[in-house]
Amino acid sequence: MHSRDAFLHVVDREMANLPSETVAQMVERAGGMDRVYLLLVDILNGFCKEGPLASDRVGGMVEPVTRLAQSLVEAGLPGSHLLFLQDDHLPDAKEFSAFPPHCIRGSAEAETVDRLQPFLNISGVRLFRKNATSALFSQDEQGVQLFQLLDDVFERGPATFLVVGDCTDLCIYQNAMGIRLLANERNADVRVVVSKEHTRTYHTPVEVAEEQGIPAHDGDLLESIFLYHMKINGIEVVATIEGEQG
Repeated sequence: MHSRDAFLHVVDREMANLPSETVAQMVERAGGMDRVYLLLVDILNGFCKEGPLASDRVGGMVEPVTRLAQSLVEAGLPGSHLLFLQDDHLPDAKEFSAFPPHCIRGSAEAETVDRLQPFLNISGVRLFRKNATSALFSQDEQGVQLFQLLDDVFERGPATFLVVGDCTDLCIYQNAMGIRLLANERNADVRVVVSKEHTRTYHTPVEVAEEQGIPAHDGDLLESIFLYHMKINGIEVVATIEGEQG
């Protein structure tokens, strides 16, 4: 017990001392806006507004993400560097053995939240619809799989991928780690950044879980543990990305 408490103290300390970064600093470090990519993961009605997996806690991430996306676009982020990774499940999705049916293709739950809809209309934006928590093998409307796009980016030189959205311990973790691991395999010069302010996961208290017969899910603890785990695996976890330009 003592060892576990000591470890959790380390995790809390690391989360309390995360650095912050500005858009200008990130762009400078990347070597230009043409080397920056923003991945918006599962910022959908089905997680933010309605449906069995929606929560106000997750929805609270929408405004910070919207402001960040706007700052990046105003600073010159190309539309083709805006990548939406979104659940778009088949009605009989195998994932539903672990989670309630959600974000089924064609449903309101599977739609991007209203605040981010305007960004989908920017020329060149890429939308990858996925039937699993990881988008690595999902395809965009041109039939390009995400890992193929990543390989193309890697071949062109250093790149920074900023991953935002939900859920921190599920799709954020798996997609950020997917990019990190593919870059490691290719020996590519890649920076993967996750901002604590711009990610969220849901919270299911123990008493609610026991009453409903579902898994308990401590949002604060799991956010900290998974952000910490990403950090020790080479992902750069920051407290926030500030939109003000330097």
